[in-house]
Amino acid sequence: MSNYKIGRVISVSGDNITIGLLETGMASGHVRAGVPEDMVIRVPVESGAAYELIVGAPGSFVKIDIPGGMLLCMVTEAHTPDVIVKESADARAGAATDDNGRVIAAKELPKRRVSVITFGTIGAGGEFIAGCSTLPTINNEVYAVLPGELESIYKNYAHGQFSIGTLSQAAGIPALINFDAFFSRHAVIMGQSGGGKSWTVASILQKIMDFPQSTTILFDLHGEYKAAFPDGGAHYIDANDLEFPFWLMNSEELLSMMVERSEIAAPNQAAKFKELVIDAKNAEAQKLGIMNPTVDTPLWFDFEGVIEEFRRLDTEMVEGARGEKKGPLNGQFTRLLMRIDSKLADRRYDLIFKPCTYNNSASMEGLFRKILGEEQSGPKKIVIIDMSPIPFDVRNSVISLLLRGLFDFSYWHKRVIKETYPIIVFCDEAHIYLNDRDASTDAPRLAAERIAKEGRKYGVCLVVVSQRPREVSSTILAQCNTFLCLRITNPDDQSYVKNLLPDSTRGITSMFSTLRRGECILLGDSVIMPTRIQIHEPKHKPESGDTSFMKKWNGAHKELNVNRVIDAWRRQGEA
Repeated sequence: MSNYKIGRVISVSGDNITIGLLETGMASGHVRAGVPEDMVIRVPVESGAAYELIVGAPGSFVKIDIPGGMLLCMVTEAHTPDVIVKESADARAGAATDDNGRVIAAKELPKRRVSVITFGTIGAGGEFIAGCSTLPTINNEVYAVLPGELESIYKNYAHGQFSIGTLSQAAGIPALINFDAFFSRHAVIMGQSGGGKSWTVASILQKIMDFPQSTTILFDLHGEYKAAFPDGGAHYIDANDLEFPFWLMNSEELLSMMVERSEIAAPNQAAKFKELVIDAKNAEAQKLGIMNPTVDTPLWFDFEGVIEEFRRLDTEMVEGARGEKKGPLNGQFTRLLMRIDSKLADRRYDLIFKPCTYNNSASMEGLFRKILGEEQSGPKKIVIIDMSPIPFDVRNSVISLLLRGLFDFSYWHKRVIKETYPIIVFCDEAHIYLNDRDASTDAPRLAAERIAKEGRKYGVCLVVVSQRPREVSSTILAQCNTFLCLRITNPDDQSYVKNLLPDSTRGITSMFSTLRRGECILLGDSVIMPTRIQIHEPKHKPESGDTSFMKKWNGAHKELNVNRVIDAWRRQGEA
């Protein structure tokens, strides 16, 4: 039976609607209706069996009869009123009477109520339309929504039959999403530590591998995702084996490592640095037949020559009326040179300032083929860049270079090839390097903000993964159109996420703290309506689980190799 009546509307306030549930047997005639005390209804299906459905569970759906169709709504709350008004002998004794002297009986109000919010309209032909032009009024009838109806709605909306899990309130029904809307308009995966973010990312990446071709890049800050692809299906790049040469950086990225903006001499340092870099790149450009390079043109240049010119200017003496005097820039670059010398002497910066493989302009092709998984040995659909070996103070420069390089490559690919080259970039632990409260993250944040604002036009998508969404750039989050929200119990984070969502969906944030590991509320353009989903368990899990103190401390004692740990610490890498 397609329409099983469960209640009626008892109040409407905007898009918040309260429904009073019918007691079992209250309906008359042949229509099956009513909700038992255990809140479980048993609805006959075509096979002759009965489908059991829990009524009133937050995140479940109901439909309300309106002119021209049904209004589809999500349950946000179930409750029982504190006061129940009902007819009784005591009430009848002092009750008012009508003109004929008969007692006017008080009507019993529903004992159980559920609050719902509206999401769309199911037309007479079964088609679903987001939003509604007509709201219900008092006493409109309310019906249960059966799994078959939900499955039909999701199938009609989804593009490409891509599923990331199953509906929590209807086990076995795939949670189909619009794949293009999820990725091309940017997405956020958020949730507290232990909520299942790594699980979710691994599951989605493993599904992406089913496509004949794809280009997906993951910034792995803790080296945990290699275990999720043990069969070599992903191209795993240890950052120790990859160089991010200085000559690929733009002027702002280089200056952020060398110039202290608060110094009085900073403007002179920045202006002279750009001038010297342009002169150095001109020499390389002439060899390649490139006219009028800019300071940001990706060309190799003699970095040591630029530094030596800074040293000359910093100590320059010129002839004066009374003998030698300091040159116009004498002493202006002393602090800059100290910072540069410090980084050149620090082996952690060798991957930037002392490249061995990518040390000429021609090597740029090989570097981008590696990053994009398009090496001659065979293409890879997933590229995981393990950032864990990169020191914290170098990481921001590397991520900035990668984000900007991927955007620039896609931009020029569309201009030259006349079609987009779709790239998905998963930014794991995004709050660390896309933070708009920390000046040291300006370079990667600005690069990511450019992708968030313009990347859709050129086929570059961001998937921001974070346990601290309120620390991620608000500009980036404002451009994201899909929110995959795992368990969030922190009130401040819940409040922040609530403010990111449309008014009509803010009520569901109350469910964030009740989600299981790997369970989420999915909202946005990629799904037809906010949906509670159990994410598919990945085939192979990342190494992101908690340490079992019970297991470790119950095992036999193992001699601690302190010396080996300290040696690797000192060498900044394993021996």
